Amino acid sequence: MSTRKFFVLLRTCALVYIEKEREMLYEAKETLQEFNRLMTDIRKTIPVQYDAFINEKDTITKTGRVDEKTKWLLLLVASVAQKCPVCIPRAVQHCLQAGWTKEEMLEACMVAVLVGGSSVMTFVTLVDKAIADLS
Repeated sequence: MSTRKFFVLLRTCALVYIEKEREMLYEAKETLQEFNRLMTDIRKTIPVQYDAFINEKDTITKTGRVDEKTKWLLLLVASVAQKCPVCIPRAVQHCLQAGWTKEEMLEACMVAVLVGGSSVMTFVTLVDKAIADLS
């Protein structure tokens, strides 16, 4: 990935704190679409490494001693703790598909706040917005 594309990705995926009608501007669907578009170039450029990453993700998220549903909730909490605005909507999508409720997801995300402090709470609001956008 070129430096320019990297910075475009950062700019595209960064949180936008512009208030519009008292609502934070964060579009989960658009964030995922742009991320997927940019990842297409990475897949074309380094297909072996890209496929290895995808295979690893698929292996780790499959049911083992911990069921797949719970793993996606853990990934959501980790996404919040790591303050990843791109990871959050992807994890929310999977959590919704797995049957987690809004209340369960938000409660679990409060663990990330406990670990990461009050700045992480901003990213819990992105979870709430992503649930609304993707439901």
